[in-house]
Amino acid sequence: MMEKEAKEKTKLEWHLPILAMTADVIHATYEECLKSGMDGYVSKPFEEENLYKSVAKSFKANPNSDSSCSQS
Repeated sequence: MMEKEAKEKTKLEWHLPILAMTADVIHATYEECLKSGMDGYVSKPFEEENLYKSVAKSFKANPNSDSSCSQS
């Protein structure tokens, strides 16, 4: 029973950050993306540094993320 509860708790705490990437630069689009549940927004064309900052910010904003977890 404890294993099942642990799995359910993990499901609730895990969050995959979602970043919008679009050529649309209208501020209302940015707000709509965040309102719909996205964690960030990058408009194209983008500077590489801005993309890295947006990705890093998404992970910093989520204290439940496990930084030791990786996929191969």
